[in-house]
Amino acid sequence: MSGPPTVPEQTRPEQNAPDPRRAGFVLGLDVGSSVIRCHVYDRAARIRGSSAQKVKSLYPQAGWVEIDPDILWLQFVAVIKESVKAAGLEMNQIVGLGISTQRATFITWDKCKRQLKKKIAALGLLIPGCYISSQKVLNLPQIFQMPVQLDFLTHMSHNFGSVDEEIFGVPIPVVALVADQQSAMFGECCFQTGDVKLTMGTGTFLDINTGNNPQQSVGGFYPLIGWKIGQEVVCLAEGNAGDTGTAIQWAQQLDLFTDAAETEKMAKSLEDSEGVYFVPSFSGLQAPLNDPCACASFMGLKSSTNKYHLVRAILESIAFRNKQLYEVMQKEIHIPVRKIRADGGVCKNSFVMQMTSDLINEMIDRPVHVDMSCVGAASLAGLAVGFWTDKEELKKLRQSEIVFKPQKKWQEYEKNMGNWVKAVKRSMNWYNKT
Repeated sequence: MSGPPTVPEQTRPEQNAPDPRRAGFVLGLDVGSSVIRCHVYDRAARIRGSSAQKVKSLYPQAGWVEIDPDILWLQFVAVIKESVKAAGLEMNQIVGLGISTQRATFITWDKCKRQLKKKIAALGLLIPGCYISSQKVLNLPQIFQMPVQLDFLTHMSHNFGSVDEEIFGVPIPVVALVADQQSAMFGECCFQTGDVKLTMGTGTFLDINTGNNPQQSVGGFYPLIGWKIGQEVVCLAEGNAGDTGTAIQWAQQLDLFTDAAETEKMAKSLEDSEGVYFVPSFSGLQAPLNDPCACASFMGLKSSTNKYHLVRAILESIAFRNKQLYEVMQKEIHIPVRKIRADGGVCKNSFVMQMTSDLINEMIDRPVHVDMSCVGAASLAGLAVGFWTDKEELKKLRQSEIVFKPQKKWQEYEKNMGNWVKAVKRSMNWYNKT
């Protein structure tokens, strides 16, 4: 990437002449843990072109997860080129690029010889479980031997420079860089204190806007900086549950269904799971249980159990975990909830969405486009280059597909969730070697 471009002296535009910054398109690119995707957005925030590729994870040994940065870079270039081509556009029509990226990850770089890359990767520091690589690396003196200052905060929208024109033919300005969940929160237009976002992708993330006050809890919610624009700093509190989309993908690999879209119909075809319960803990259990030694399991299996019962049990477990996270948030983050908006691939499943709405007794808004990390990155980029004017304009552009309203009372689920909690307790501490 080259340094920030020199801004040429601007002449006063003709009256009523279109602003060239508002005549182009912006890119929103999300580097996720399982997929890297790019969308091209027009001024109405409509997707004009898209491209996505699966991110290949490497597992050199138990507990270590890595990504090859060279392959990731090639994918980065490819999805940008392919999305712009799919939109029928030229690269010189792109006025800005916003990047959303997975958190608690890093790539070490020897700018002279590039000899440290594989060595550092072999230490398994790129994506360790539970999103705590930053804590782990601070305790590795062979890697981190320099003073630490942790109070730096920059704007999410900022001129970071431009992608070298040799790559795309023109220099594309990189004007926004933001973490994935904060980006999704911004994309959902959760701008006010008490706004809540529920992201269900590879894992589940429940975030609440806490205004300018960072808050945390003993149950597993942690404070985050949401974004900084000008002098405005917005804080969030977040809790997470792992293995949401992972559990569905695992079931697909077992040939319980061909396409994830089938699971909604499969679950709705039954009255219940016939006493079968699933514990979604391939990577342990996060808030409020916080047990890294828990195992994934099915309990209550019978000779009459079929794949429909297994699929329903998996989907129910996602809704039950959502209920647990929401209860912790209500108990320990003392901010009234204004609205709840959902995103992520799993939120396309209306069975999970309706059951979650019932369990927490709240309305949940699902947008037309669920790739909110891309939307948030593009929104910040658009604000930075004047493509969009302000957050009020972004609010008007957001499109809601459906609002799920509670249809059943909590008491109708109480017995089933109680049995599921018993199954969870039996799965806890399974891998404890002591």
